[in-house]
Amino acid sequence: MANLTPRPNGNFSYLPGSGIYCRGAVADPGFTLVHATLQKPAPLAQGFALIQQHLAGMGRLTSSLCGLELRIAQPLTFDGFGALSASYIKLLDQYALRDGVNATTTRTNVAIEPAALGPKTPSIYGFTYTVPGDRPGGRKGFIGSGIGELTGGARKDIVLVGKTSPRAMREKAKWVMGAIGVQMKKLGVKWQDVSVTTVYTALSIDSYIDDVIVGGMGPAARYGVHWIYSHPPIKEIEFEIDIRGTSQELFL
Repeated sequence: MANLTPRPNGNFSYLPGSGIYCRGAVADPGFTLVHATLQKPAPLAQGFALIQQHLAGMGRLTSSLCGLELRIAQPLTFDGFGALSASYIKLLDQYALRDGVNATTTRTNVAIEPAALGPKTPSIYGFTYTVPGDRPGGRKGFIGSGIGELTGGARKDIVLVGKTSPRAMREKAKWVMGAIGVQMKKLGVKWQDVSVTTVYTALSIDSYIDDVIVGGMGPAARYGVHWIYSHPPIKEIEFEIDIRGTSQELFL
């Protein structure tokens, strides 16, 4: 399993994942994270240009970008997801956001409901980057990629694929929370470092919100759970979570 990889020109280390996303990123000592949300999602190419412009205005290099959030019109098949990823990789390479093989930015990519509120084309919704500074109390600045109930790379690897009963959703949530715990351990962070926990699903969370999610969040539960009514990016994946620990939240 890959270890954290330093990105000195970005002032963070990242946990390699694939060509389209890293599994997570942690700010270097003396640096923290800022998360920005675009009030209107921007089509991918335009979104990357806007991010570069914003970072330049903040006196930060494009290499300080460590997290990206996308919005798509609707969930995709595995083949459709692959096609989107191929075009996305070209943009990552254009902005030097890969180490040659692995992406150096996290990714969460969902389709919101109702669909009329979402973009018609794949778009940038939010992004995260490093800045000089420290979080109070010695907490680490970090961000993790979204994790859904997919244990491998095929439909058969979806936990309880095709099942959406309250019991099934509870099991999916338990698996994802376990995977989040593994992600945090590899990043060297704890729930006390988490400032935002976001759930992505278009199904009821009543059967597991109390003990599986809130009960598993430890001290981060004081900040609550942010639920975005949405679908994960691949059809038949019903549930996803991402977490982050930031010092500042911007709305651009």
